[in-house]
Amino acid sequence: MKKFLKSAWFKCISVLLVIAVVLGGILAILSDVLFVSPDERTARAVKKIYGEDKTVSQVVLDVDNSDSIPLVCKKDDQEIGAINKIYIIGDLSSGNYDYLFQTVGYNGYKNGTITVWVKASHQSGSFSIDKVVLESYEKQTLMSKLDGSYYSNFQLEDVTSAYKAGKDFTTSAGELSNPVTGATYSANAGNNAVNCVIQYLGELSNEN
Repeated sequence: MKKFLKSAWFKCISVLLVIAVVLGGILAILSDVLFVSPDERTARAVKKIYGEDKTVSQVVLDVDNSDSIPLVCKKDDQEIGAINKIYIIGDLSSGNYDYLFQTVGYNGYKNGTITVWVKASHQSGSFSIDKVVLESYEKQTLMSKLDGSYYSNFQLEDVTSAYKAGKDFTTSAGELSNPVTGATYSANAGNNAVNCVIQYLGELSNEN
């Protein structure tokens, strides 16, 4: 036993154990220090869209803050995306308020996804899409081609009318065409993310 305690093997094992304990402690500390609560993530997202702090008056859906699951969007029985978060900003009773969505668009390059924030305003009884901001993406290698003009093209004055007419954003020629040369698949995923919002608000308008 004494021979083993003095051996190089024992010393190596001891050093590795010490390193493991120290690193474990550091990771535990960093986990607490860097932890961001769901409420803080929400506040950051809202500020990213508006450029200032806004109060969320109602949380309709938040997959990070409850047992909720994403709302899957389909077109022609095929899944095109999902809605992860829906917040209401403003006073519903006033008739002038915003819906803020975090949506994921499917069918991008290599079957990857694009996640965006979509701001939709309700005024005079109708919805309009005012702003779309990139949140994240997976497997998309040409995201630099999706510049500011691509996201500004998502502005839509009357979402309900577009939904009733069966219109949505596409990379093909059409009224709501929003292609990107050299990055068609990524543009398709971004379009699908916004189309989830058109579908949700269109169905909401039909219910009302």
